[in-house]
Amino acid sequence: MMWSSQWNQGTVAVLYLWLAMFFGGAALEHQNSMMAMGFGSTPPLSLHRRLHRQRHRQQLVAPLRMGKGRNKQQDLARKMEMAKRQKREREGKKQEKGESDKGLTAGEIKERNDRLRFQQLLEQSAGKVLNNYAADGYLTQEQEERDNEERLRGVDQLFEDDPAPTDCFQELVSVKSDNVIGETGASRLIPWLRKNPDRRSDYLIILTDPRKESPELRQTIKRLANELPEDILDRMIVVNADTPAQNRRWMKKNKAYKIDIYSDEKLEWLQTYSALGKDRWTMFLYVIANERVVRLVRGMDGFEALRVVTNAVQDFR
Repeated sequence: MMWSSQWNQGTVAVLYLWLAMFFGGAALEHQNSMMAMGFGSTPPLSLHRRLHRQRHRQQLVAPLRMGKGRNKQQDLARKMEMAKRQKREREGKKQEKGESDKGLTAGEIKERNDRLRFQQLLEQSAGKVLNNYAADGYLTQEQEERDNEERLRGVDQLFEDDPAPTDCFQELVSVKSDNVIGETGASRLIPWLRKNPDRRSDYLIILTDPRKESPELRQTIKRLANELPEDILDRMIVVNADTPAQNRRWMKKNKAYKIDIYSDEKLEWLQTYSALGKDRWTMFLYVIANERVVRLVRGMDGFEALRVVTNAVQDFR
């Protein structure tokens, strides 16, 4: 019985050892296969190694942050220096202007300032091509190509160098009187019909829009009234399809009295001058002189109105 008991104990011990080796090996093999497929995990880092890696990352990132800060400071310094330089230039110009104003009347000063501002506007656009406009051009390349194509196809509309119709002016309605201007009013507007021979070689600018209460036209009128010199404004009128009462209300509300507005509710003038458009209604610009349409811009962009008008009349000023 004693031998049997010892044998049983030894057998149990061997059995436990064999089971441990079997299951332990299987577990190790399973872990190795999982790591080979990319599902394994690396042993956790010690606290010392984690702290070491964190300090290393901070050392790498710190110079980058300092570099960004230095760049911002340099940009700010450049902007401040530029602002100071511009201020000095403005003060210098004001001083020169104040000295040159001595001995001039108020009218002469105003005329001089208008001329300088106009020259500044021309210099700003000189040598540039913006939105497909040449530096001294009033038409885009697309507008020129379209007009040439329509002229070759014989489209029934007004073109540059065509005779300028005059009878349709008589049916325009004055905003001031609510009456048509008639032959007398037309002869005051149209340069070659004026009584004064010295004024017959002048030019007339006509800005039009057949759309009722057109926001684009109204914004363009305000922009041109504020930025064009007086000698150009004196030669400009607006023809639209609004009633005289609508035009008066808008002019009063916006204090827009620098450019005379005439009503063409029946669209007779606009149709005679081919200003209704084939595809859509938009703004048109005309310059008439010497009994002809010397400038014609179809589909004028309100944002480019100042450039278009100044370039269109520079040969006649």
